[in-house]
This record gives sequence, structure tokens and C-alpha cells, in this order.
Amino acid sequence: MTHCGHDHGRQRSDWHDVGSAAEDFARRVARDASKFGERLAEHASAFAGNISREWRRHQRHGTEWRGDDVRAVLKEVRGILTDVVDGVDELIERFVRPSRESEPPEGAWTRVVTSREVTCGSCARPIGAGEECHLRRREGGREFRCIACGPTPVADAPAS
Repeated sequence: MTHCGHDHGRQRSDWHDVGSAAEDFARRVARDASKFGERLAEHASAFAGNISREWRRHQRHGTEWRGDDVRAVLKEVRGILTDVVDGVDELIERFVRPSRESEPPEGAWTRVVTSREVTCGSCARPIGAGEECHLRRREGGREFRCIACGPTPVADAPAS
């Protein structure tokens, strides 16, 4: 004889435990992300101070930095930070995703909510963090499309 009420109560308790664990995990990640953001701001402030000090030093000595050189350095720093954030984003995705079997095949479009600002690969519109968009994972990286542009037609999909 099966007692539906008893089994249902246990199942609810199990789901509640899973939900609580997920909430705790999300809170810890959010707290660590906040600390990371604070540290990043401290480092950016120190970096700006160093750039300013070196700029003044070059002016005192009669030499100047070329704008192209400064832009190249800043672009490199931005690239490094983007790689760090992308790495953390991918780590969280792998941790949260239950298994590789549940992943869409490479090259397939999936509708997602972004965790950071990205650019639409079709119209170049910025897609803000927290906005829905379409995502396609490829060997060379990820491609994003805004909701308005949507995923590419099947004819444009890469051949497997």
C-alpha cells in the first residue's frame, strides 16, 4: 500500500534541501563576486595612479607617451580582465550544469540570460547583463545574438 501524503512530504523536504543548498551557494558566490569587484576596483585605482605618476614623470623629463602606446596597454589589460571573467563564467556554467548530455550540440542556438555585457554578433547592439539573448557555443568561443536578431537560420549553421 502506498501512502501518497507521506512520500510527497519527503519529496518536498528533499527539494527544499536542494533549494536551500542552491540559495546558500548563490549567496556565497555573490558575496565573493562582490569582494572580487571591490578588489578589482582597488587594483584599477592603483593602476590609474601608476599611469598618472609615470605620465607626469615623462613630462618632467621632456618625453611623452604616445596615445597609441597607452591605448595598446589599456587594451591588453582589458583583454586580461575579460579572460578572467570569461573563465569564471565558464566555471560556474560547468558547475551548475548537471551533465554534458544536457548540453545542446556544438553550433546549436540556446536562449539564455547573460551574466555580463556582450555584443550582438549580427547588429552589434550591446546586450546588457541580465538580458535574454541567443547563445551559440563554438570551438573558437561563443556567439551572442540579441532577441530582435534571433539565431541564424538553419542554412547558416555550421556543417557537422
